[in-house]
Amino acid sequence: MTSDGSSKRRAALLDRLAVMIEGVGFPRTTARVYAALTMAEGEGLSTNELVEQLETSKASITNAMQLLVGTALVERYRVRGSRQAHYRILKGTWEQLLGRKFKAMSVVRKTAEEALEIVESDLARERLQEMYDIYTFFEEEFEHVMERWSERKRS
Repeated sequence: MTSDGSSKRRAALLDRLAVMIEGVGFPRTTARVYAALTMAEGEGLSTNELVEQLETSKASITNAMQLLVGTALVERYRVRGSRQAHYRILKGTWEQLLGRKFKAMSVVRKTAEEALEIVESDLARERLQEMYDIYTFFEEEFEHVMERWSERKRS
């Protein structure tokens, strides 16, 4: 594969990864920054490397980093001899991302439960009951999955 083909494939994969991260609830640029850090060949990337790779502004990177560093998904570090900030992903962040996604399920389930208490229409109750049932199921299953994941990590 040519270098150009390889870089196009890498860019496409980075975009797909960013879309998945957006699905967890992150803003687009923040998701792209996280994806770039995930696919970084080394320990992390500098602000300028992110600006160049993602073809975005330094201000966009700074805003994304405020969220990522603030939520303890990414950390800032210094590289000897460089004046730039460098960023790297902290270990265990995928668990955090999934945890946030599934925590949102709890909000949907609770809202459906509240709505079930006040609606009077059989059709509305049927729709809300289906929503409640599926979110309850996934919320319960996620707990078991995370327990198994913790066991796997320990072994």
